[in-house]
Amino acid sequence: SRFGLSNKFDTEFPSVLTGKVAPEEFKTSISRVNACLRKNLPVNVKWLLCGCLCCCCTLGCSLWPVVCLNKRTRRSIQKLLEWENNRLYHKLGLHWKLSKRKCETSNMMEYVILIEFLPKYPIFRPD
Repeated sequence: SRFGLSNKFDTEFPSVLTGKVAPEEFKTSISRVNACLRKNLPVNVKWLLCGCLCCCCTLGCSLWPVVCLNKRTRRSIQKLLEWENNRLYHKLGLHWKLSKRKCETSNMMEYVILIEFLPKYPIFRPD
């Protein structure tokens, strides 16, 4: 799994993937995800600040745009990972997905990119 910060995922090539995928392909895929986050984060922060300022007057309803924007960002990353899987990683026996996990240091939740190895199907075995 690749642990994400608040606005980007680590681009360091994991040693577990050596021989499975080229470091350049891995970096390109992570860069695409980070570009998606970089594009959406400033808009989310602006809405969050606006929502926090108006929170008392609107009884918390001003934070709904932030929730919707975060959900949209999460969906766009999931679609991007699905496209990457279909383009390359399923052919290599890997599957990338976005998953929510509890932080080790606190009770906060964070999103991680899980890289799973797909089982190899025995193609020479009769049905």
